[in-house]
Amino acid sequence: MGHDHAAAPVAPDASFRAFRRLNDPDLAAHAASRGRVDRRALVAVQGDRLEDKLLRALVERRALPAKEVWESFEVAARARSAMKRTTVVDLCCGHGLAGLLLAAFERTIESLWLVDERRPGNHERVMAAVAEVAPWTAAKVRWLEAPLKRALPLLPTGAGILAVHACGVRSDRAVDAAIAGGGPLVVVPCCYEGTAQSAPAALRESLGVVDAADIDRTYRLERAGFSVRWSSLPRAVTPMNRVILASPQAREEIEDVG
Repeated sequence: MGHDHAAAPVAPDASFRAFRRLNDPDLAAHAASRGRVDRRALVAVQGDRLEDKLLRALVERRALPAKEVWESFEVAARARSAMKRTTVVDLCCGHGLAGLLLAAFERTIESLWLVDERRPGNHERVMAAVAEVAPWTAAKVRWLEAPLKRALPLLPTGAGILAVHACGVRSDRAVDAAIAGGGPLVVVPCCYEGTAQSAPAALRESLGVVDAADIDRTYRLERAGFSVRWSSLPRAVTPMNRVILASPQAREEIEDVG
């Protein structure tokens, strides 16, 4: 789940959805912090919602960088309406927080596959924080530690595919997985190095690689029978802030909550 902090924003700005208090400019500064999430984050708490309880548990363990925490909550807020599946796969998941949040919020999710080359050392702290507040989540989790090329053929058919900052062509592989498996897709593309190879040269030259790559991905999905929408994350969290949401049902509308 890596990304280029110095890059220019790729999509329009968006409001915070999970923790609306961060829309106050005086509070939003913490959302961009690269340091560990700490008690400063608690200014965003709005009461005793599940989101608030999960944030408190993550703060207590200083489990992750603040940016990763806020970003995971914002991705989950946008992905929930698309991921109405019993199985969800979090590809290139890193610590897996975005997928874990979906599994905590959506009781219909029975199985969560966390897929990455290796399990990060402090994943257990993240898992412990989520399990403390949402104990039903732990039994859903299955780790698959494997390179993406080896993991893709093993993924369950029909699963929802989540990919947050899957760098470069890894976002294309997430698109491949959704098309092959026939399940919905939520991807936050990142870095774009080596992408847009199949996009028309006129798009690359006129719009740049970033937009050309995501337009090409959108056309690929629509040709495969998906309905596609673009959304975005708050720029305060990440400049790599475009969200592509795709549903395999051509007539099914995906709510754009960006």
